Amino acid sequence: MASSQDIPPLPAQPVSPAFSGPGHCRHASLASLRPPRQPGWRERLFPPRRPTLVLDPARCTGCGTCEAVCSARDGGPIRPELARVQVLRNEAAGGNFAVFCQHCLDPLCAAACPQRAITRGQDGIVRIDPRLCAQCGLCVAACPEAAPRRGPEGEILKCDLCGGEPHCVAACPQQALSFSPGKSAHWIKYLRWTVQTLAFLLLVVVLTGAVCSVRVADWSLACPLGALQNVFSSKAILLSALGAGLVLVVLALLAGRLFCGWLCPFGFLLDLAGKVLPRRLGEKLRLPAFLRNRLAKYGVAGAALGVSGAVGYQAFCAVCPIGTLCRSYGFQSTVAGAEFSLIPALALLEAGEKRSWCRYLCPVGALLGLCARIGLLKISIGASRCKKFSCMRCASVCPMGIISEQDLREGVSPRLNMAECIGCLRCVDTCPHGAAVIRFAWQKSTPAERRSAAPCGGCGAGPAGRKGGAA
Repeated sequence: MASSQDIPPLPAQPVSPAFSGPGHCRHASLASLRPPRQPGWRERLFPPRRPTLVLDPARCTGCGTCEAVCSARDGGPIRPELARVQVLRNEAAGGNFAVFCQHCLDPLCAAACPQRAITRGQDGIVRIDPRLCAQCGLCVAACPEAAPRRGPEGEILKCDLCGGEPHCVAACPQQALSFSPGKSAHWIKYLRWTVQTLAFLLLVVVLTGAVCSVRVADWSLACPLGALQNVFSSKAILLSALGAGLVLVVLALLAGRLFCGWLCPFGFLLDLAGKVLPRRLGEKLRLPAFLRNRLAKYGVAGAALGVSGAVGYQAFCAVCPIGTLCRSYGFQSTVAGAEFSLIPALALLEAGEKRSWCRYLCPVGALLGLCARIGLLKISIGASRCKKFSCMRCASVCPMGIISEQDLREGVSPRLNMAECIGCLRCVDTCPHGAAVIRFAWQKSTPAERRSAAPCGGCGAGPAGRKGGAA
């Protein structure tokens, strides 16, 4: 048996300069304790509510009213040490923060409890059954928010939202605390699937080849990449062709890569493949490492234009999966077997990584992304209601992988690159707290944008920490 000297020491966890309470900044390692969870079909169609208590640190003065009300909620004397909510005060930085249970969707405290005393009810509230609790303290060690804590007599104290009507919210004189019962429906998902289905039927079945080029009366629509290839191949600028290609460019300037997330027929096929293909295929069907670079699609776009100019015709259109799919329906199909084989090959990549084609290779998305970079709209993650590392559902549903889980674990508001965002709004629809919001590009939406220096929610990343927002 190995001695204790043979066991290498665990790496030291970073300690917050502003708030160094127990459990903070340990969420990166504790996240591995979370058991794998696959929601059933009923939960996918009707996601459960997730009630939440939200603190705005900019309003909190550290008065302790919430602690006093919480400790006396059952009619006893005011004893802040018995409160389920704990106020952390940092006079040097001039910031205050309150620690309380986040009622996680998959609570780590419940996974760590050997007595099964911690359960998440149908109302979304995580409770401790005192009849089963052995006061071992494993829940205190497992919680990344340090929400469960020991009382003066060794008992485990944890917020239960007062059954759905938290007293601290009503008592807070600065209205720094707010309560939300959670969303009852995620309607954007159903709207997106409906629009994608109708767009697929229109562009593939009704108007064959419509994405490549279509003309109805005096109105024309063309792929912007195809229009540029036409210019390079013909060595002439055709204003009519450029005007038809500008339709999607203007859409990208107004709403980002909305076409990619809502209208692209090949994107719809990739989303369907992601629902059907088994995840166990995993790494076997991923792109090679040298291709998993988001700049690669700009290289593909440049190569398509260069080759078109050299050979004298629209070279990429011959292998474009979007155009191939649009030309593949009906008796007048012009798609050869080798050309059509690209579609299932690219669709299989969904088993390894969502939207691999859109992330790394699509030249049409590259052109639209350049326009979206200076577009009018943006999506902000981390408004004052964001719960960050206790949730991270926005990062798990993003098909483009642009929401940084590392930033969320560190309590920082992620900065989204709108050139990579396809505007599917999954993050907005999934967020149970309303922290993912759509804003104009010039609006300041996150706490980091509204004030230059503020302590981060729970991790103390303010002037002395890394740049980001608090929640």
